[in-house]
Amino acid sequence: MNTIILGNGIIGLTIAFKLALRSNSSDNITIIGKSSYEGSATMAAPAMLNSFAELEKDSLKSEIDQYRFDLSVEATKQWQSFEKKIYEMADENFSTNKEFESYSKGTYVINNTAADDLDDENFDAIVKGLTIYKEPFSFVSPSDIPNYNPEQHFRATKAILIENEGWINPVRLLKKLTKALIKFPNVTFLDDDISILNHNQGSITGVVLKNEEKVISGDKYILATGATVTDLLKKSMIDIKIPSIFYGVGVSIELKSPDNPHSACIRTPNRGLACGLYTAPYIADDNYPKDHIIVGATNFISEKPYYYGRLASIEGLTKGAIEQINSNFYRADFIKTNIGWRPTSQDTYPLIGKTSINNLIIITGTKREGFHLSPVISEYIVSIIYEEPTDKKMLYFKPERSLIKSLTREEAIQKAVRHQISAAYQHEFKPSRSRMTEQLKKMYRNDIEKVHDQVGALDWGIPPEMIEMYRYGKAAV
Repeated sequence: MNTIILGNGIIGLTIAFKLALRSNSSDNITIIGKSSYEGSATMAAPAMLNSFAELEKDSLKSEIDQYRFDLSVEATKQWQSFEKKIYEMADENFSTNKEFESYSKGTYVINNTAADDLDDENFDAIVKGLTIYKEPFSFVSPSDIPNYNPEQHFRATKAILIENEGWINPVRLLKKLTKALIKFPNVTFLDDDISILNHNQGSITGVVLKNEEKVISGDKYILATGATVTDLLKKSMIDIKIPSIFYGVGVSIELKSPDNPHSACIRTPNRGLACGLYTAPYIADDNYPKDHIIVGATNFISEKPYYYGRLASIEGLTKGAIEQINSNFYRADFIKTNIGWRPTSQDTYPLIGKTSINNLIIITGTKREGFHLSPVISEYIVSIIYEEPTDKKMLYFKPERSLIKSLTREEAIQKAVRHQISAAYQHEFKPSRSRMTEQLKKMYRNDIEKVHDQVGALDWGIPPEMIEMYRYGKAAV
């Protein structure tokens, strides 16, 4: 069997790795993707393995949301053994010792005063979720958090340590994963972009490369190119009905802070239509300095790719890191900006599984969960390829589906208003002592109601982060 994997991010490589472990000498695996990783969501990630730390007040309200969360929890459990297997395959001299420190545990969630009381609700939701699932955590004094020294008027009033949620540097992990895959004689890397997919009579017949101008053919095709999936399908004139995929443009920054190195992840709850503010240690390889820190992350949805970080995004991250995490970061060195296109589907749920094109499998729409979920997703895809039994609930996320409408109109409007007000407070909104906040909420509500009316969303709600795409006709019902 010849399997062609389109995309060399974490999803594509973990699928290749698990296939390689099970393959025989007659099976060939080809991975296509540029080594420059332009726009890669993987390379811009921290990558935090946070499930509970991303809970919001309404995260578990529906059966499908509960299932997606359970997948996230399961992925966290698998990561340490999965990464160890990658390291073992990458390095024949590998042994579990002090040098094996890539996967690190410990996430501090702070409840500070930088936004509004949406933070309080989401912080309480995190504590509630941890309690229900009997996940180890503890309340800690903010003053005891290592390398936490915010400006006084942004200090946390509460904080918890989630013991089993940590982070992995994606650059380090992909280096090891690539090194492991190269050792399999039946695995081939092609450093190229994909021009189009050829197809005929319900099957993919080949991949046309952009630079080499040649066609690569196989038996199975795994489309895991992230945010570019919709563009590639349109360009290839493949007419299958899947929710549109957008570019969730995210920016993170890397700092060097010799006097104030991190030893754990520090983050806020989700806020302002994103994952809030986070900082995490950033050790890219065995010889990398131990005093680098990644700060993230911003997010906005776009129908087209962005190649550079907006100044507003970079300013917001540097300001947030100094004010909310450690005021001494103003002396830190600015190393670089990372840009990642998080693949975000029109209904904000992932697309994972087989399609009506009989040899095409699609994985995209994972937003900021792709790295975290990759052990679970890759196992599911390998089971599909080998036609083994799979969890039927994964069909929630089948690529060819109607939009998942998990929010009522009123729930969506209320959530969008709450997050926009939260975002305003994060950006120094200081209302007068009149009824300014109430008036602003009313203005936001009226505006969001008009967008719902405009697209005919009368008995369902538009996901708050997709409002602008519906407003300007980029997302169609």
